[in-house]
Order: sequence, then C-alpha cells, then structure tokens
Amino acid sequence: MSRTRVGQVILKGGLNLAASVLELDPGECTQLNNYEVNTLGRYQRCLGFECFDGKTAPSSVIAASLPGYPFADDESEALAITSQQEVLRSLILPVPGSGRILGGFVFNGTTYAFRNNADGTTANLWRSSAGGWQPVTTPALLPNGRYQSILTNFTGSAGTKEIIGVDGVNKAFRFNGTTFTQLTGPITPDAPTHVEVLPSQVLLMGYRKGSLVFSGVGDPTKWSSVDGGGEIAVSDEITGLAVQPDNTCAVFCRNRTYVLYGKTKADFNLTTLSSSTGAIPGSIQNINDSVYLDDRGMTRLNRVQQFGNFDMATISQKIEPLLKRYAGRITASFVIKQKNQYRLCFDDSTGIVVTFFGAEVAGFSTFSFGHVIRCAFSAEDDSGREVVFFGGDDGYLYQAERGYSYDGDAYQSTMRPAFNHVGSPDTKKRWKKAVMEVDTPSTTTLSVTPDFDYSSPDTPSDRTQFITATGGGGYWDAAAWDSFSWSAASTFTADIYIDGVARNMCLVVNCRSKSAPPHILNSFLYHYSPLGLRR
Repeated sequence: MSRTRVGQVILKGGLNLAASVLELDPGECTQLNNYEVNTLGRYQRCLGFECFDGKTAPSSVIAASLPGYPFADDESEALAITSQQEVLRSLILPVPGSGRILGGFVFNGTTYAFRNNADGTTANLWRSSAGGWQPVTTPALLPNGRYQSILTNFTGSAGTKEIIGVDGVNKAFRFNGTTFTQLTGPITPDAPTHVEVLPSQVLLMGYRKGSLVFSGVGDPTKWSSVDGGGEIAVSDEITGLAVQPDNTCAVFCRNRTYVLYGKTKADFNLTTLSSSTGAIPGSIQNINDSVYLDDRGMTRLNRVQQFGNFDMATISQKIEPLLKRYAGRITASFVIKQKNQYRLCFDDSTGIVVTFFGAEVAGFSTFSFGHVIRCAFSAEDDSGREVVFFGGDDGYLYQAERGYSYDGDAYQSTMRPAFNHVGSPDTKKRWKKAVMEVDTPSTTTLSVTPDFDYSSPDTPSDRTQFITATGGGGYWDAAAWDSFSWSAASTFTADIYIDGVARNMCLVVNCRSKSAPPHILNSFLYHYSPLGLRR
C-alpha cells in the first residue's frame, strides 16, 4: 500500500514578517513582491503603469486595429502590438520643467500637474491633452511646493465644482477649469499646508505651528469671526485633515490626533482623540475612514476610536520589521478604491500594499516600481472609472493600474510562502510532487523552485522548473462572450515533480514579463511520504 500522503495549502493571508517559522500559517508568505492580496484573499500579480501626458496610451493598442491583422501566429501578433506600444510610448513627454513632479489633480476629465520651470525659480501648472502637456495661466508661484487638493462645490450647483489646493509655499488656490486664482488666508506667512472641506461647505486649512482656520459657510474667502470664520490652535504641527464617514473631521498632528465635531463655528467642538500619537506626513489616506502611519505602526482611525489605545488599534503587526526598516523614509501614499487598497511608498522605489476586506486587513504585500513616488493622486474620469496617477524625480507623470509592464519594461513578481511541515515539524519526509493551481486569462510563464529545511545549506534547493500556465476558460452563461477560451480549463493545474528529503519545504514562484496579464496563485497540493523523526 502506498505511503504517499497529500497536504493542501490555500494561498492566503499575505506577508507575515513578524511571526516565528512555526507560527506562520501555511498560506502566508515571507516574500510577496509585485503581487497583491486581492479582494478574495488570493495572490494576484500587480498591474503595470505607463507614462502619461494625454496622448494615446500604449496600453490601448489592440491587435485588431493594427495593419496585417489577422496575424499568421501569436508571436507575430505579440510583436506587432509591442512595436506599436513602443512607438506611442516614445511620443509621450515629461511635464515641462525641472525637478520632481510637485503634485497634481484631475478635474472634469483632464489631468493637471505642477512642476518647477527649467531654472527652478517658479512653479508652473500644466494640463494634459491629445497633443501633450499644455500650459495653464496662473499667478507667479514660488517653486518646490508639495501640492494637495480637493474637489469641492460651495454652491451645490452641478456646474460650479472647483479644485481647492495648497502647497505649503504659496497661498491656497481655487481652479474651475478655466480660471486659477489665489485665496488670501488669515495667517502670515500665508502658506497653508493642508486643506479639507466639510459637508457643511466650510473650508478648513492647516498652517504651520499648529494653526487650524475655518471659513464662513459657503464662502472660502471669508475668514473673520463676523462672517463665521475663525481659528483653532492645536499646539502641534498639523500633518493632515480628513473628513470621516460620520461627517466629523480628523485633525492629524505629528504627535496628537483630534476630531472636529460640528458643522459651523456655532457648534464646532475640537476633541482630543490621542494626546500621544499622531500621523506621519504623507501617510494619511481615506478609504472609508482614515488609514495612516504613526511611529508605532499603521492604523485606521475607527480602531483608535473603538479601542481608545493606539497599540491595540494598530493593524500592521505582521509587517512591523519592514516599517521599522523604513522609518523616516516615506515619500507618498495613495489608495486604489476599487481594490480596497492602501499603498505606502518609500524612498527606494518600493512600497507596501494593504488590502482591506471591509474594515479588516485581508493581507499585506510589497511592490517595487523602479521609480520613487514623490506624489500621487486619484479621481474618477468622465465614465466614472477610477484613475490613479503618480509622479517622481524624472519629471514624468505615470498612470497606475495600466497595462502589463512597468512603462515598457518587464518586471518580476515573487511569492515565497511559509515553509510547510504538513503538521509534523520534526519529521523527515520525502517530497515527491506539488500540484499548483493558477487562474490566468491567457498564457503565462512561471518559474517554480522547491526549497527545503528553512533554506538550509545542508539541504540544497531542488532545480528550478518552468511551467506555462494556460487559462482563459469560462463557464457557459457565466463568462463574458469572447473573453474566454472554449478549450481552456477555468483553473490551470501544473504537476511539479520534486526530489528532496527534508522536514519542510516551500515552492518559490517567480514571474517576469512585460506582456502577461495578471494571474492569480490559488493553492498547492503536496505529495509526500513520512520517513521518521529527525535524529
């Protein structure tokens, strides 16, 4: 009778760098780079990004629009698509000027970006167009600001939406798509650093040295007490303002956190939420409620309100070693709402991806873009679809979640799951085979390397094997027509034959490509035979 047994591992849980090797769940990972935990909890290869200036996007190329279609074979078709993408990419230019992208926003379907001029003496605003970047007339702007803005409407009329923005160097501005004007605030020097608008149509601005000012209702130019404006001192440097789901506003400082209750000056009440913890600049984002980073870890504001203790509210215990390594190195953050994701960016072009399932963390992973992200912003386009942009040191603006390459370059995704002992940590086993289950919409090449005994040099890794995952299968009346293959399985399975004797093992999966659409790693089945206790 065969002594072969089968162990199952469901790949879920994400990155866990804090637990000991025996505490790790089999589906958790010690390396998960350029994969994300999707909303179902599985590991999905990250989408790409591409440079942007309003011209035709390289990722928009489809085979049917190219000369020579239909092509003789898949290789010819892929070459034709890649060639046309490179032509389009070569036409896209950086935002004119010098230095990093200072910030940007989307308004009425058009994307705007700030950058210093060529000699770095002023900052200019540019708008995207089918012909590339076009200048926008503004008052003279001092250089090197860090722009943030908000889409708002002080009248309630559909035709009076506008952008209100600040940069910490110049006066606040308002822009309606045609006219760019500056707002004179009540503080000197007049260079607000943060901005928010309450549902009651009151403009809030944060200034240095802990000054929070508010305007009269419906008029962002009125700051006197006679008009309903005023000032609140918060005794610490403000690092962010964010309206919450209950119509309160969080006032984040470097070492304190407040909540502003009320709609107008008549009923404003600033309450201390935490007198010892705050938010690190650049880390605050709203995804239902605020997510941010403090020196002690990452949290959501509602958890601080729930537990009343920051340590209990922290959600980042699994990646604390990573956060400690990058302390003081945050450059930006952004959210991808359709994926329920928060992303934190570091100064070496890497970052952390946090996927939420409701209010709880579905899992952590990391990304490596090859570009340091200095600013990021998102909005909805004319069709209501979310668009996400980021800018870096090279002067290009990039659109995230576009295409299957990193602006034309191949990128590598790596998953290293926990070493699996299949329930007997000190028993030697003969590992014979692994069955990997993958969902992929097309052909994807993966490399798989078996590793044994916690990567012990006494038990060398097995040879790397390459598998070609094919997919695109669907079910009758359950898949979109012309988006799947009748002859393909709905889930691809690959048999990986192993030759190793060890107490535990893991399968390290890599994918390097610039054309393969994202695949999903689902599970492993391990075939093994127990041999006896380690002596």
